[in-house]
Amino acid sequence: MGFQIVVFSLGSEEYGLPIEAVQEITRLAEVHPIPKAPDFVKGLIRIRGQAIPLIDLHQKFSVQSENEPEFAVITEIDGNLIGFAVEEVKEVRAIEDVSPPPPLVHSSFIGGIVNLPDRMIIQVIPERILEEQEVDHLNRLVG
Repeated sequence: MGFQIVVFSLGSEEYGLPIEAVQEITRLAEVHPIPKAPDFVKGLIRIRGQAIPLIDLHQKFSVQSENEPEFAVITEIDGNLIGFAVEEVKEVRAIEDVSPPPPLVHSSFIGGIVNLPDRMIIQVIPERILEEQEVDHLNRLVG
């Protein structure tokens, strides 16, 4: 039995979030900086009157790219809405088979690898992208 993922890009890599974790996808507009925020926090975005912290996944995943994020993928973590800044949202794709990460890959947020004939998609677990103390810090900054 398969499931669906939202596929997005950072640099030359593709990542996937489970579709049920995605609240919405929006084009990035104005981002308001947050004083004393960690480097991976781009700032706040406003969606329907609500301020939502925007996490730069380039910074968080240490991905180099010439391109700036153009989209925000909005998800909910521990009851808090959080936006993930990504370059491009490519597709919603049905997935049948996910391989476990290779033994030497020790990133807690990687749920598995989707091997397709022409490409590879890294499946991401959104609740594990931020560590517990990072979520607490964000809550103090914006709460």
